[in-house]
Amino acid sequence: MAGEPDGTLHDWEEIADAEAWQGLLLGNGLSINVWKPFGYQSLMEQAAKAQLTDEDRALFDGTTNFERVLADVNTAVRVAEAVGVDSSRLVERYRSIQRALGHAVRQVHLARAQVPARTLTTIRAVMESSEWVFTTSYDLLIYWAMGYGGKYRPFKDHFRYGGRCEFDPRRYSVFEGEVPVYYLHGALHLVVGGSGKTWKRVGSLQTILDQFGQPIDGDSQARPLLVTEGSAHDKLRAIEANDYLTRALDQLRVLDLPLVVFGSNLGPQDEHLVRAIGEHPSRPLAISMRNRPRAELLARQSEIFLRLKAKRIYFYDSATHPLGAANLAARQP
Repeated sequence: MAGEPDGTLHDWEEIADAEAWQGLLLGNGLSINVWKPFGYQSLMEQAAKAQLTDEDRALFDGTTNFERVLADVNTAVRVAEAVGVDSSRLVERYRSIQRALGHAVRQVHLARAQVPARTLTTIRAVMESSEWVFTTSYDLLIYWAMGYGGKYRPFKDHFRYGGRCEFDPRRYSVFEGEVPVYYLHGALHLVVGGSGKTWKRVGSLQTILDQFGQPIDGDSQARPLLVTEGSAHDKLRAIEANDYLTRALDQLRVLDLPLVVFGSNLGPQDEHLVRAIGEHPSRPLAISMRNRPRAELLARQSEIFLRLKAKRIYFYDSATHPLGAANLAARQP
């Protein structure tokens, strides 16, 4: 069932009991299944309306992929600096596009009341059946699912209770019965202050979405913790500059348990994740894919197989997984 890529996809039920799946890595595919505007096209449209300048838009040149554009601009910055050319305008474009992406994520985000109960119940149940959960999505679906029903147990995010809810390395131990959740690329409810400390926002008189992007009292340099760099190299550099993100990625590196990947294509922009997962080539992996012509599947499977160097990879149809169900989609107004 697992072995060399052959261009076919399993149903999730065929492999659900094939291994003791203990780790779970969630990507943006889950978010898009619930709320289509989380796709890049909608983010691009929103950013273009609000914050992308004419100079910014010219850099996209037909693509809607923010990460690819950021990677291209970053390369241009490095080349300019290497040959002694002023790169300040390129740097400003890079920062402008980053800001626009963060704004767009907030603008396209659905309200908590729009998420069906079955969606949060399903996400929570899948997470609760795992022992370790990682996510690369910025949105609040995982956060809302963790607290659905009025309780966060068994989930643990390593932030303090009460006060400013700062990340606390002393709470990094995981005890029996707890399910730790790690936001590998940050999230809308996470903030990094001018001092470098990371904390999470919680609901108050304002919702977390209303608070996103608003000034932080007493810390003019505080900003949302979103890793929007375009290349895997620059993502890794941003991650290593933050103690919370560094700990989260380190945990993915050391985890040697069977791992399910859902909703992440593990593309070149996620090479840092591929390397972290590849630290333990002997453990089994289950990787979701959207169904497509067999030749395309074979090419994509072969690429992933070679990069991960894993001995056992099960490729499965994302639509057959509980998180890929069509009835999880929120209704648009």
